[in-house]
Order: sequence, then structure tokens, then C-alpha cells
Amino acid sequence: MEYWRVGDWERDFHAVCAEQSAEYAVRSSTLQYSYTPGPPHALYPYGVPQTHFDTIVAPITGNQPAAVAWVRLSGPDSWDIASKIFGNWPQKPISHRATFGTYVHGDTGLALPFEENHSYTGEQSVELSIHGSSVSVRQLVEQCRTIGARMAEPGEFTLRAFLNGRIDLTQAEAVKDIVEAQTDLQLRSAGMNLKGELRREVTATREYILDLLARVEATVDFSEEIGELDRGAMMDDIFQIQVALDSLINTAKAGNLVRNGYRIAIVGPPNAGKSSLMNALLGEDRSIVTEIPGTTRDYLEASIEVSGLPVVLIDTAGLRKTKDLVESIGIQKTIAIAANADAVWYLYDASNGWTPSDVSTVESFERPVTVIANKADLAEASTGLNLSALTRSGIEDLLGALAEEIHIAPTCPLINLRHKPFLEQAKASINECLTALWSDAPDDLLSVLLTDAACQLGEITGETATPDMIERIFHDFCIGK
Repeated sequence: MEYWRVGDWERDFHAVCAEQSAEYAVRSSTLQYSYTPGPPHALYPYGVPQTHFDTIVAPITGNQPAAVAWVRLSGPDSWDIASKIFGNWPQKPISHRATFGTYVHGDTGLALPFEENHSYTGEQSVELSIHGSSVSVRQLVEQCRTIGARMAEPGEFTLRAFLNGRIDLTQAEAVKDIVEAQTDLQLRSAGMNLKGELRREVTATREYILDLLARVEATVDFSEEIGELDRGAMMDDIFQIQVALDSLINTAKAGNLVRNGYRIAIVGPPNAGKSSLMNALLGEDRSIVTEIPGTTRDYLEASIEVSGLPVVLIDTAGLRKTKDLVESIGIQKTIAIAANADAVWYLYDASNGWTPSDVSTVESFERPVTVIANKADLAEASTGLNLSALTRSGIEDLLGALAEEIHIAPTCPLINLRHKPFLEQAKASINECLTALWSDAPDDLLSVLLTDAACQLGEITGETATPDMIERIFHDFCIGK
């Protein structure tokens, strides 16, 4: 899908932002649509994009077979197409009122119409329920396509919701996070952003910046009428913006952990019981366990849930000197994995004792290290957490310590890795504003810096996002979203 600029939105005092906010036309081999400025809206204060799309169709539920499946039509011809494939389509459809009937291919189900501006996409749409047979779903979709609908691109329903002003980019990203959520914490965090909590915080800070920008430009243009800029008051406002930006930036680490999980490299000498611990934590035999040193030559990843967070355990090759080429490659991978993990669990055999080699190895890691004395059923050690992967003694203590280490209770929205550089750039511009205020720099410089900060925050919500950025966000969505 290709985006190109066809014109600029009219702005008032912050013309630089206008250069990054444009009216876009979107084209693919089967699709042409554009949007143009419309009436004021909370997300688009300078005009809501009024979209003109063709009609698309796709299943919006998971893989078949299933008890029930849903297919969505969205676009100007949705109701007309539904009336031709659904035998009991009402003469005067009422939005949000379902009707039971028989489809032309023989299956039965519900047709649920949504009128324009009251649907997920903001367009006229219909959601059609049928039995979850793959044949039935395929035939229903094909009939819609035969009459005039086009198969939806991945993420296109949500893209249309964004372009129609129903959601902003942070909410669009939250839709994907909810679909991919595997833990309660991931679901709750994504739900906060879907409700617009992150958007509200970013937008509030952006509006604060724009208010300052208006004040600066007013003093530049009308200094004789309203006087010079009150730089002391401006500094106080800048401090408040710095606090707000820092508050958002500081959620980046927690946001990354919630979305991508906490990665733990399980390392140690051969036969320390790394694979046995992995299997004990998973409750199944995922790693091969033998008495032969060097059995594990490559790494193995698996996930568990701890305190609502996905924890990725990585079983690695044992650390030792060897002339075996394959084992040496595995050991090099172990070192690299430990360097990039969030934490390291170092296992040693309690019956062999804590050695100088163990000390030097642990000191070489640049990540937080938990020392674990495995095989504590044979001999207890004085160094590290005593544990037996065989008898599971000490497993609960290990998981309890991990839960305390990674505990996250989000009471505020969490940013993702896309948001962080925009926030950091906005903060850099705000910091430069403070320097400019201290140095008596011209007010025009303050205007440029404040405009840049506002535009950076607009990239997060979508108000000044580039076409390439929008394309990247929706690229990895699944069909039906």
C-alpha cells in the first residue's frame, strides 16, 4: 500500500506542524481512497478526514473450525451487499439491531448492521455471524466479493478507524496488543491504551506546548500591544512539561517488559542441571537431559507466566573449555545470549561446591545475576539459592524472588519502543527552550523549538505522523483487524 501527499491542512500559528500533517491518498492495486479536511474533532482540531473507501470484507474471528464465526463488511455498499446474501435482511435496517436469517449458501446466522459514524471503522458496516465451518466462512466471503466487496488488507479495518478519527495511533497499537496478549497484565496494559489513556496524556502535554507556542508568537507579532514575553513564567511552564515528558519516558522499560517479556539466560557449567531446571519450571520435558557433559549445544527458549508477565527462559550450552567445534559455537551463543538477556541465572552443582571458576564467570556478566546451587538434595551450599530441580525443592522460592524482582502494577499508561524516541526528541527541544530562555535567545528560536516538540508528540498520536510511519504500524496486523 502506497501513500503520497496531495495537499496540506490549513493551520493557524504553527505552520511547521502543518508541513508534517497532510491530506493523504492511499492506493493499492485494488484500492483508491483519500481523505480531506472536515469539521473540528478532538483528535483532529483542524479537520476530521472524511474518508471515501470501497467496501471490504474479511473474517474477524479466529481459525476454523469453531462453533461460530463472524465476517465483517465495511464501506458504502455494506448494507446493499448484505441484503443480497442474507435472506431476511430488513427493508429498513436499524443500526445495532441483529436479525436472524439464512444466507444464500445455506447457512444460518445473525446480521448486525452499523450505520456510518457508529461502527468500529466509522463507516457503514455489517457483521455477519455463521457457524464456524471453514467452508461456510469461505463461501460467505466469496459471495460478498462476487457482489462487489474486496478482501480487506491486514489491519485495514483498524486503519480506516484511524483515518476516520475513531481512534488515534496509540489506540490502534493497543488493538494489536490486545489481540496478541497472552497474560492478564498484557491485557490490562493494552486495555488502558485502548481506552485512550496514553493519548490523553500525550495530547494534554502537546496542547500545553501549543499554548506556550501561541504565547510566544503573540509576543513576537504584537509585542507593542501585549508587551514582552514573561520568561520567568515561561520557565515554570517548561519545567512542568519536562516533568510530564519524563513521566512518560520512564514507563518505557516497564512497557517493553509487559509487551515482550522478561528474558532470563540459564547458564552455568555442564551437568549443573540447567536443562532439568528448565523442564521443572515448564512442567514438561522440553530440554534433553543426560549425564553426558555438553549434551546441550544450542539454546532453547520457552515461556512461563510470573506475576502477569511473560518470562522467557533460555536454556544454554554449558560453559567450559572444549576442542569440540560444535560445542564451542554453542558456548559462544551462550555468552552472547547472557549479554543480551534481562537477567542471568547461574547454576552450579552444589555437590561440587563453589569454585574460583564460578566466581570469575559470574563477575564477567553485565546483567543482574541470580546464583543457584542446584542438586541441593545431594549437598547444600553456602553460596546462592539452594534448589533441587529433581525434587523441586526451592523452586517456589526461586519463582517468588523472581516475582518480586519483576513486579509491575501499571497505574498509568505504558509507552512502547516507537513512542520513546519521539518523547526523547520532544524533551530535547524543551530542554533547549530552557537554555534559550536563560541565555536571552530571540523569541523566534523558542517558537521553532516548541513547534518541533509539538510535532514530535503528534507523531505518537498520529496528528503529524508520516505516511511511512502509518504504514509500518499497520503492516503487521492480521487480516480481520
